[in-house]
Amino acid sequence: MKIILFTIGLFITILNAQIFQSVPKDKGVFINEGEDKYYCSSCGMSLPMYYKTNYIYQNHQYCSFYALLEANKGNFEDELKVVDAKKLKFIDAKKAFFVVGSKKPGTMTMNSKYAFETKEDALGFQKSNGGELLDFVSTLKIAKDDFAKDRAMIDTKKEKKIYKIGMKLYKARCNKIDAKSFNSIAELKGKLSGSCKTKKDKDLQAIATYLWDIENLGKKLRVIETLNIPKDAKCPICGMFVAKYPKWASMLEFEGKHYYFDGPKDMFKYIFEKGKDSIGEIYVSDYFTTKKVDGRKAFFVMGSDVYGPMGKDLVAFESDEAAYSFKNDHFGKKVMTFSEMTDEVLTYLK
Repeated sequence: MKIILFTIGLFITILNAQIFQSVPKDKGVFINEGEDKYYCSSCGMSLPMYYKTNYIYQNHQYCSFYALLEANKGNFEDELKVVDAKKLKFIDAKKAFFVVGSKKPGTMTMNSKYAFETKEDALGFQKSNGGELLDFVSTLKIAKDDFAKDRAMIDTKKEKKIYKIGMKLYKARCNKIDAKSFNSIAELKGKLSGSCKTKKDKDLQAIATYLWDIENLGKKLRVIETLNIPKDAKCPICGMFVAKYPKWASMLEFEGKHYYFDGPKDMFKYIFEKGKDSIGEIYVSDYFTTKKVDGRKAFFVMGSDVYGPMGKDLVAFESDEAAYSFKNDHFGKKVMTFSEMTDEVLTYLK
């Protein structure tokens, strides 16, 4: 369940054309009709691009378990179908064998979920890619437990990048369109495919997301303040360029100067070297959102299976809820606060 894979499976991975979930259109089954035939009924993402995590419920096709939950609130009394990730055909999801948390990327979640018709195929996939073998009921519970966390990260990706790209492309390459006249984002995206000068799915998805969320639903852009890392800033402990690692970036003030670090571990090394009482302001980056967080109020996960730029590291979060959720998903040993940090913690992380 490497969280680093989330950046591949999440919403922003529309920018990546070649991913594990993809199949050619002629290799898949698509039940939607009209211009939105190949677009997810919930989020508009490409169904062929994320085919191996497709679902069908009540005559709608979805690109992922997350999209399925978002549209149906987790109630599945009718027949539910899912793609067999090996045979590429739709099967009864309630009888399927799921491999959850493998090293293969998830779609719109950090916790990948791939289905198989036979236990033998599921075990073969598990042997090569890791993960846990589960039934549908157990997989559904995990998906529901992950939903709020996945939504927060998806919204952050939209607000930090997708909306801006979509707005810029819409104004430069599309005829004006009334987003409120469409019943779904998939229908809107289908219309855009014929009225915009760009045919790239990544562009159309960004435009459709911007129009649907901002102009149709009236969402307000949430400003996320991140650490402003100079491009040439190097970590004083290891010498690495800090701006390359926004999820891990940290900063502190010492004797009137700002120092930047490529992870909380190196930051704490510096703090213990200089003395806690001599340090001024301290900021870390929330791992899920990259939001700038007061280091003295942050929560740090120690001993997880997620490695930073310099190997084992502390993973920082703004809330204890996010920290404990990450700890449980990634085999963390402990959630700690700033006041609990000692030299022994750094020795453990060597």
